[in-house]
Amino acid sequence: MTRARLLAGAAALGAGVVVAVALAGRPVRAYQDTAATIANPSSDITDVYLFPSPTNPNNVVAVMDVYPLIPAGQASSTFFNRSVLYQMKFDTKLGSTGHIPVENLVIQFSVGAPSNGIQQVYVYGPAGPVQTGSVTKVIANTGSGIVGKAFTADNGLLTVFAGARENPAFYDRAQLLKIIPNRNQGSNAASCLPSGNNTCPQGFNNPGMDSQNNNVLSFVVEMPRTVLTSAAGNTKVAYWATTSSETGN
Repeated sequence: MTRARLLAGAAALGAGVVVAVALAGRPVRAYQDTAATIANPSSDITDVYLFPSPTNPNNVVAVMDVYPLIPAGQASSTFFNRSVLYQMKFDTKLGSTGHIPVENLVIQFSVGAPSNGIQQVYVYGPAGPVQTGSVTKVIANTGSGIVGKAFTADNGLLTVFAGARENPAFYDRAQLLKIIPNRNQGSNAASCLPSGNNTCPQGFNNPGMDSQNNNVLSFVVEMPRTVLTSAAGNTKVAYWATTSSETGN
């Protein structure tokens, strides 16, 4: 399947901070804003995650969340931006001594225009990038599906979901502002510090109040671990995400 795209040579809008993780390790996440992403929330990357599949020990799951703070009632009417190329980037050579992460494997996503509440999503990869760095070029088409439904890409390697999901972040913002240093209502008691004994009267409540009761748009990819492990058997990988457009705006 082919589809004309205007994103070859696209300039970066934003990027998640590079994070490194052993494939058997815990989930990791990162966040970074720019003026362009603040003005265009559909290109604003909120979090990235990489973790073992909870249903298949031979697989891993990569998540790229964008478009922060979608109100719960607007999730079904909020869509990905068709002028943006969404990209997961991986460096599978992280174990080399002195190695600086540079993507050698990418998975890309673009979308069609929404119509009657339906939006097509196109997947490219996983494959080596045409170009590395802040300028992106689209690689060969892999498959497509409908936003909001899981599908298997044509290469049979990837199971993909794209659509709205509840923001995974959970924290009690009101209590946080009371207990972090210089905001804990003037208290400098040792029990109120991170190394304290949890007796601070302004500590977190149990249960806490979720201040992140909103949604994001997510790209979720499940794939075999072997996609991300090098021929030398390296089990560490760097993973980050970027959004790009022709103009960078």
